[in-house]
Amino acid sequence: MMGRNNRTYRRAPIALKITVSESGDDYSIKFDISNLSEGGIFIKSSILWEPDQKFDLVFNLPNSDHDIVAKGKVARSEDKYNLFLTADRDSSVPGMGIQFTEISEEDKNIIRDFIESEKDD
Repeated sequence: MMGRNNRTYRRAPIALKITVSESGDDYSIKFDISNLSEGGIFIKSSILWEPDQKFDLVFNLPNSDHDIVAKGKVARSEDKYNLFLTADRDSSVPGMGIQFTEISEEDKNIIRDFIESEKDD
């Protein structure tokens, strides 16, 4: 298991809405994202699904009309009472880390470019 300091992708703190639906189901729920990378997202939620639960995801980045469409799975979930709090901002927020399992190269590039532009601010 990778530690938080050994993450594969650079992350950007961000406040976005995302539409999440369980793969194969007809309903969807909107959640807030608290951070984003080209490998996945952290969704703020008091509803925590089991690890490996699969989802269909749709969101767009600020100042963009392009829908980013991906499939993902729960990589980790944390409740706000987690005893092992770290300096990581999202550790005190209940939610789930969702790892992208299917995402187009175009959408990965859009996310990468967005994160790069955010760090220059």
